[in-house]
Amino acid sequence: MTRALPRFWGWSQLQHPLACWVLLGFLGNLGLLGESQQQRLSRVYEQARSEYLKSPGRPALAWPLARACFDRAEGLTSRPVRSALAKEGGEACRLALKESPVDAACHYYLGLNLGILAQTQPLRALGLVREMETQWQACQLLDPGFDHAGADRSLGMLYAECPPAPLGVGSRSKARFHLARAVQLAPDHPENRILWIEFLAQRHEKAAAVEEFKSLQGILPEARIRLSGDDWQAAWKTWEARIETLQARLGVQP
Repeated sequence: MTRALPRFWGWSQLQHPLACWVLLGFLGNLGLLGESQQQRLSRVYEQARSEYLKSPGRPALAWPLARACFDRAEGLTSRPVRSALAKEGGEACRLALKESPVDAACHYYLGLNLGILAQTQPLRALGLVREMETQWQACQLLDPGFDHAGADRSLGMLYAECPPAPLGVGSRSKARFHLARAVQLAPDHPENRILWIEFLAQRHEKAAAVEEFKSLQGILPEARIRLSGDDWQAAWKTWEARIETLQARLGVQP
């Protein structure tokens, strides 16, 4: 399943260092998952937790638990429950990284769970954002292709949505670099291309956005076959809505 499905906002709207976590849909569409989806996520979480408790600290068991914690948390609205899940996933990754500091997956999912904590603990958000950046940078160096170039994708969103220093880590140039690199590393993944097109459209680079949209249209038929099943239903629902919005904004024919 793809992680992180953002909406882009103008920089004028980011008036506070914590606003990037209020405005950022970075962690999915909260509370919109149906009951069957939530039940599935709960089952996956319980299975991952059961496996992890057999051998706490093992990286191969820690990151699946952290992924399950994140996936479950992003579909909930209860702040205490989301925070508890994120802490559990983050602590599993931290323990595993003591044993194996070069485990890219643990760095990656630690960053995602820190993002949940940044939303639920706004007074700590800026420090958590900086740690997220560090964790994703580590993942990007260790395994750039992990989760369909997830580290570059996440860094690109982080830099695009947060205000610049000293209020945050935002940087348009860094956002451009990482979002473009995610497309280069995993060109067949819809999320990477959609994010890149959204960024170009936000920057009023319509000609480039239209060309990229045509490339997106070219990969969708195969992607729908390859990325199918329960794990991808929520992602496709969001992707299709964003594609429709981009199509109307750019004036591209179906």
